[in-house]
Amino acid sequence: MHTQTTTVTIRKATSEDVEAMCELSDQINAQHHAQAPHIFVKHNQRELDRLFWQASFQAAHTCALLACQNDAVIGFITLSWHENMTIPFLYCRRICRIGTIVVSDRHQQQGVGSMLMDAATAWGREHQAVELRLEVFDFNQNAMAFYRAQGYGVQSHIMSKALE
Repeated sequence: MHTQTTTVTIRKATSEDVEAMCELSDQINAQHHAQAPHIFVKHNQRELDRLFWQASFQAAHTCALLACQNDAVIGFITLSWHENMTIPFLYCRRICRIGTIVVSDRHQQQGVGSMLMDAATAWGREHQAVELRLEVFDFNQNAMAFYRAQGYGVQSHIMSKALE
C-alpha cells in the first residue's frame, strides 16, 4: 500500500522507523500525561517504548503506517484486526482496531491525520474487516471532533471508577 499527495507519503513501518515512532509517541504521551497523570506516566524508558512500537507491526494481524514528508516521519497510525471466536452471543466479525494515531505538532491541521485514517480504512478492507474501531479518552475533545469528522460515532462507553 502506498498513498501519496504532493508532499506526504503513507507507507508501512519497518524496524528502522521505531526511533521516529518513539519520538512521536513522546509528543502524544506528554499531552496525555498532562490531562491524565494518574493514568499516563510522565516518560517511559526508551527501550520499553522501542519494544512496544516494534511489536505494533511485527505480527501478521498488525500494521503501523507512517506519514512521511521527504524522509521525515511526521505521523503514524497502528492497526490490528481481530475476530470474535469465543463469545457466543456476538457475531464472528473481523474488526480492525486503531491503537494509536499521532501527527507531529508542526504538521497538524494539514490533512495528515485524514490521510492516515484513509490508509487505515484501506488496510482494514484489505484484511476483510467489516468495521474500524478506536478508543479515545474523554478529555481529548480535539481528537473526538476529528474522529466525528471522519465518520466515527459512539458505539459503547468505557466507564471507570477509582478504587483509591
